[in-house]
Amino acid sequence: MQLSRPLLSLMAAVMLTVGIGCKKDGIKTTDVSLALSSPSGLQSASTSNLVLTIREVNTNTTTTYNLSSTASLTFTASQGSYEVTLEGDIKYTDAGVEYSKKIRGYQKDVAIIGDVITLSLPLFLYDDTAGFVFKEIFFTGTQTPEGKTYNGDKYFILYNNSDDTLYADHLIIAEAAFLTTTKRAYTPDIMAETFTAGSIVMIPGTGKQYPVYPGKQLVIANNAINHKEVNANSVDLSKSDFELTLLSTINVDNPQVTDLVNVTGAMTMHNRGFKTYVIARMPADLTVDSYKTANTYTYSYMNGDKLMPFTGYKIPNTWIQDAVNLSVASIYEWNLVAPALDMGWSYCGKIDSDATRFGKAVRRKVLSTNPDGRVILKDNNNSTVDFDAEVKPSLMP
Repeated sequence: MQLSRPLLSLMAAVMLTVGIGCKKDGIKTTDVSLALSSPSGLQSASTSNLVLTIREVNTNTTTTYNLSSTASLTFTASQGSYEVTLEGDIKYTDAGVEYSKKIRGYQKDVAIIGDVITLSLPLFLYDDTAGFVFKEIFFTGTQTPEGKTYNGDKYFILYNNSDDTLYADHLIIAEAAFLTTTKRAYTPDIMAETFTAGSIVMIPGTGKQYPVYPGKQLVIANNAINHKEVNANSVDLSKSDFELTLLSTINVDNPQVTDLVNVTGAMTMHNRGFKTYVIARMPADLTVDSYKTANTYTYSYMNGDKLMPFTGYKIPNTWIQDAVNLSVASIYEWNLVAPALDMGWSYCGKIDSDATRFGKAVRRKVLSTNPDGRVILKDNNNSTVDFDAEVKPSLMP
């Protein structure tokens, strides 16, 4: 990775002189050099407002140093066992756009002993608003060797993009009631505050029944079976974490895989990508019935001189953790969520009914990899730059 000059200067300057291996009032001290390393994968990275905190775990003595106030720090620390924490800001560029994020470094059980030691402190991105994101959406389905359309093997992959263990209980996945390929003047217009859903499915659970650890994922299949047994061009989804309950005519239940709850009917996933999908969390105090009662949305649009009334369901934008608009370039007209949720869109197929779209997915790009190996996915609320379009599904051999 090519580091910017500000970060290289910081790494060179932040060599912390901690004592001179001497005694002060009978307490031994150590000369410590601290070497910082930036998260891998970031372009033109530069840091600022860094605050270093060291805590001696036996005495609970804590000392804090502001690295932005001076390039040269000299202080005395007694020898002992330490917890070392660093927090600050980092700027980097992606696709020509500059982003600002929080950054952290952490080491525990650091033994500061002897005359001189060097402590390497890897830095990692930190976002206290991060949560579940769509890692991959395989909505196109496949074709059989005979060229027939096969739809039962579609899936979502949800990913924990945060630093914390999250629970999937009561997460909802919703598909838009509208189309990204047909723009209409829906009345009342509530898009700035809410998402209008057609089909909604929900992960069941007691509240903390389904933990998802940082950097781990959930696979949610249409039909959680080994599709390769009936279609050589398909994928084995029998080990999925959850499965949808489809229309009875196309549903194949795997009793070993937990079914999602159909909140507003079966979800089929549009195989040309004319829809928008969101991940949201249903408040714990709401039942399915109480949600539907409180969030029914009656809307209409004019078709010539005829008023066309419809009913959908509202999902407040404040519930939504991630949103992905999907469309096709040749007939794209608009996005179906507020720009703050997603200002772009992704695709499989460049024209309507593109025969090349089958067996392709959209997959979120990697932003960075933390020192512990945990991957952080791009989430700039712009699916155009956050996703790779028309990729081979990751679960397909």
